[in-house]
Amino acid sequence: MKYDQYQYDRIFEIFKNKIESGLMPKGTVLPSYANLCREYKVSNKTIRRVVAMLSDAGLIETKERQLSVVVFDQADPGSDTTDNLKEPNVPVMTDILKTAECLYYPFICHGISLCSRDDWDIPEKIARQLNPKFPKLFWKNSKLIWRFFIARCENELSLHIVDALGFLGVEYRENNFSSRVTYQQTLIDFIEKSRIAAPTSDAIKDFLAYIHFITISREDFQCYVPADSPFRIGVQGLNQWMKTAEERYSSVYLDILGLIAIGYYKPGDRLPSHVQMQKQYGVSVNTTTQAIQCLQKWGIVEAVRGKGIFVSANREAFNDIYVDPELIASHIRRYFECLELISLTVEGVAYHVASHVSYEQIQKLIQRLDEAKKYDRLYQPAPVVLLEFLIEHITYEALRSIYTIMLKNYRIGRKIPKLINRANGSGKLEIHSKCVEAANVLIGGDRSAFSKQVAEMFAYTHQLIVEECKKLGYWKTVKDIYDGSQLWK
Repeated sequence: MKYDQYQYDRIFEIFKNKIESGLMPKGTVLPSYANLCREYKVSNKTIRRVVAMLSDAGLIETKERQLSVVVFDQADPGSDTTDNLKEPNVPVMTDILKTAECLYYPFICHGISLCSRDDWDIPEKIARQLNPKFPKLFWKNSKLIWRFFIARCENELSLHIVDALGFLGVEYRENNFSSRVTYQQTLIDFIEKSRIAAPTSDAIKDFLAYIHFITISREDFQCYVPADSPFRIGVQGLNQWMKTAEERYSSVYLDILGLIAIGYYKPGDRLPSHVQMQKQYGVSVNTTTQAIQCLQKWGIVEAVRGKGIFVSANREAFNDIYVDPELIASHIRRYFECLELISLTVEGVAYHVASHVSYEQIQKLIQRLDEAKKYDRLYQPAPVVLLEFLIEHITYEALRSIYTIMLKNYRIGRKIPKLINRANGSGKLEIHSKCVEAANVLIGGDRSAFSKQVAEMFAYTHQLIVEECKKLGYWKTVKDIYDGSQLWK
């Protein structure tokens, strides 16, 4: 798999964050192309493109046959302009802030809990280099500390969401110099204590609560955003992930394989036409053609001129199929990240939903779970039913959009060869039982117990799937190809 094609923006963002936060101050010399290629495990072509992007952004200066040098001056207040900034749309901003409470808080807490002694070097250096004399730069770089804690979870999907919500583009406005000094000292004190002894869960919560108290909850808190900020126009384009042409067509054939595996398509059934598949998957005719050619090569489908594409009656072909794990590693990685994101955030989302659903709506959920039970022996639809229920009743638009993407990524599980099977029947029944128990608790009116049971069920499901993927060799393949530590180191 040509992994380089995923790397341009990621490596650019790593260097951009280091330069703008002061970790790579003005005058720093970048390593040679050869060293960067080895460090990030990508091609010379990829590194050259990243260097060009950094140069175009005015962050570095490049000269022929010389190493690139950082030219961005963090201490220069000259860029402290307010041009093109607007007031946010209050209802939209409120929606995003509520969404962030459900998503950011659990990831920041988890990221902090993962930090070991040396991991604190990066946030401490950023915190100590914050300059209270320059408010705009101060608050801009302080956000990189919170982004670091999210990145420490090594979940790229969460970073996509953080960036899509537009927080990095928000400019805080306040004229209280002492508040910035207090904020900086609070960060440094917490980091110093955490370096000596890992903070407890309560200590992390108290720290974050105090940070919230001295920033967003203050009466004089104001912010301004770019004209095209999500805080003005809402969250858009969340599902525009970087995909190579190879990944696009593999997504199509893997989905068809998965639908055959769960019995949606049976031997002899006619598949959608190329035109229908293009609309369904949002791809070109060239992509669907490549996907069908792969399935034909494996003997999974047969194309009959003038009649259509049919699932092969040859059952032996389904047993003999082999898909190179490296080819689908990107899909599996996204699946793992989705499972983790849901596990960490679903308790708050479930509590939010439980606060306003009706008795009749809960009864419908129980009915849908009962109907899903007939598929339990092969694959587990109950978590999907529960996710669909949550999404239907989320009142925050941004959060609903994000969880809709989570549902789409959760369904990647049915595309992974051999992950759907008749093994571990007891585990699948346990998952279904946990979903039904949670629904019954909700109908009894206990919102807190419902949200905790939902979180426990998704954590349990996450654990089972990871164990199964380790047995199939997928876990190692993903870990070998994708180094999550690059997101924060």
